[in-house]
Amino acid sequence: MQTLSRPLSNDAYKDRDIGCQEALEGAVNEIARNVPANQIVDAAGGRLSPVLVALAKRAAAVGWSLEEAEVAISELAQNILDEQAEES
Repeated sequence: MQTLSRPLSNDAYKDRDIGCQEALEGAVNEIARNVPANQIVDAAGGRLSPVLVALAKRAAAVGWSLEEAEVAISELAQNILDEQAEES
């Protein structure tokens, strides 16, 4: 299980959403390698599987909001799908 980075500040700041994605990227990629592909498709559409919900809650525990973590996970899932499509 990867350690998640904390936000630079508890307050809003420029590119906080990108920071959240960067904090979660390694963990999302690791999970994506170990779950059925449909869970990544669902996550890209905003429907997180229990393992991804648990990741969002871990992110909230280190200072990200649950909402921004869920959005970041969905965006990272979409990035994974986009990369897979480019490789095809």
